[in-house]
Amino acid sequence: MKRFLAALLAAAACGAAGAPPAVTLTHFRGGVYIAVDTFYAAENSVVYVGPESVTVVGATWTPETARLLAAEIRKVTAKPIREVVVPDYHPDRAGGSAYFRSIGAKVVSRRQTVELLKQRWDQAVREVRAGQASYPALAAALPDTVHEGDYELQGGRVRALYTGPAHTPDGIFVYFPEERVLYGNCILKEQLGNLDSADLVEYPRTLLKLKAMKLGYTAIIAGHFSPVHGPELLDRFLEMLAAHGRGAR
Repeated sequence: MKRFLAALLAAAACGAAGAPPAVTLTHFRGGVYIAVDTFYAAENSVVYVGPESVTVVGATWTPETARLLAAEIRKVTAKPIREVVVPDYHPDRAGGSAYFRSIGAKVVSRRQTVELLKQRWDQAVREVRAGQASYPALAAALPDTVHEGDYELQGGRVRALYTGPAHTPDGIFVYFPEERVLYGNCILKEQLGNLDSADLVEYPRTLLKLKAMKLGYTAIIAGHFSPVHGPELLDRFLEMLAAHGRGAR
């Protein structure tokens, strides 16, 4: 853990010094690697290297950032990228899907995410481009494999879990039981971040449902800001939501 954090802080220092945006990949634990994409608004995705193939969780911002991530994956394994999980419909999670499909990976999501990609993608891209003019006017790339509810990949080593609306109506958590690591997607992070698509009534209920599952994770990978946190991040985020609610009154 200390070695990982030192590498991550070094990468952050380079970014603060004006280094150009990049996609980096750092081993965290077991089959879990953390991808940090500093294009547009910095985001954290996860790469899982399984016994026979690779699963990417979060397609990154664009086909170009996805290509850069695939190149980083090739530096650590020759195993094929078999599937890419789109954990919600926002461009930072779904924008790179077309590239992964072009190299033979299946794009995977829940049904709710597919419907939101159909209904809201163009508007989501316009909103990104309003703040980041260099972001491309991408067409939606719909998933190939669609699940009606929770699902598992890599023989149960990767578990996609939906507990309710939060940062978006459709966002999922992804749990890696062998490593005892939870990917918090855009739902869990050290700051509230953008709440424009959030359901602020259901958000805390969604987190409490996750907590009640007692998954036993010992680390949370946040979707934005600092990637690595302990399990206490969930309670801290609940406190931030409560304080935001009090401030809104």
